Amino acid sequence: MSQTNSQPVMPVALLSWRSVKRNTLRGFAEVRIGKSLKVSDVAVHAGNGKRWASLPSRPQLDKDGVAMRDDQHRIKYAPVVQWTEKDAADRFSEAVIQAVEAAHPGDTQGD
Repeated sequence: MSQTNSQPVMPVALLSWRSVKRNTLRGFAEVRIGKSLKVSDVAVHAGNGKRWASLPSRPQLDKDGVAMRDDQHRIKYAPVVQWTEKDAADRFSEAVIQAVEAAHPGDTQGD
């Protein structure tokens, strides 16, 4: 079993995968962590020789309900849930990448 910072990889099962290739985005996974937590819309990215998975986020809206944008005109996102420890986030990311690659080889690779 692969490990990050001497901790075992988080137990993640891939429930579904939707391939979307746009910039660093490779697609969205629905996963189960352990036996009872299902997480939808986990974004999987690849770029600069790295791959990572991010918990769901939502667009930031202004007072009129319009999506806010940054200086490069990209929509700004806010986390819905967050890891409180970087080690847990890294183990989750690694486990999601492994699960997607096992079911859909090559889908998480960068361009």
